[in-house]
Amino acid sequence: MQKKKAQELTVLLLHLNFLKIKLMTNFRQKKSLGQHFLIDLKVLKNIISLVEIHNENIIEIGPGKGALTEYILHQNPKKITLIEKDKRLRSYLEKIYSKNSDKLSIIFEDALKFDLRNIAKPKIILIANLPYNIATTLIINWMKYYQIFKTLIVMVQKEVADRLLAKVGDRSYGRVSVLIQSNAIVELGFEVNPDAFYPKPKVLSSVIKITPFKRHYDYEILDKTLKLSFLHRRKILKNNLKNIDKISENKINKSGICLNSRPQEIKPSDYITLSKILFS
Repeated sequence: MQKKKAQELTVLLLHLNFLKIKLMTNFRQKKSLGQHFLIDLKVLKNIISLVEIHNENIIEIGPGKGALTEYILHQNPKKITLIEKDKRLRSYLEKIYSKNSDKLSIIFEDALKFDLRNIAKPKIILIANLPYNIATTLIINWMKYYQIFKTLIVMVQKEVADRLLAKVGDRSYGRVSVLIQSNAIVELGFEVNPDAFYPKPKVLSSVIKITPFKRHYDYEILDKTLKLSFLHRRKILKNNLKNIDKISENKINKSGICLNSRPQEIKPSDYITLSKILFS
């Protein structure tokens, strides 16, 4: 009975703290940083439910005022590192740090410029509410050193999630779809309405789960191949690869890849084969 009461008290304290964060109106969001703070208790719980946090090393990108951070801490992680660009949020995050200094650290840096390998020990769980304007770039960069990640749970614009999840032939299928799916299992967690944020974004959001697996190809070369292949979506692959030599063309034909297909009709495994032929 006492254990149950303690759990209920913890939930209540979390809820009260969340309400305080929600009611703070003395902080002006920067549009340039794409700041939209989560204020929906159910969404916070749902994010945490997507991954086992107990005794894991966590990196949270863009913690804002720390609403999600509080929930992560109550799942008893081994260690949690916060990376936040906006130093105006220091006072909010340091209040949380003062009560959890044994397992919490804060780094005020730009996630676009910060190399997570400098602080991460494999395997980490990354959790992030990403600014819509840099989400794709961040995910592509992180997958360059996929070995450090156990799982990535990221909130992105629904349009970005659609591209990450798209299958061959889908309207949203493109370079990003192939690049990430060639190196990870990508799953949709759930979608999030604008009402879950303050201020409200003008678009829907999605939470996705990315689980990397070992790759047997050169990530940079695959990306180079994809940039060439998807240069003009309406053109066939052969026209996008117009400088291809005869030897490579013969190898591609023998591999079963159809050069008369449009780029969105080629599956990820064939793009890996194509990259090895073009740049071997």
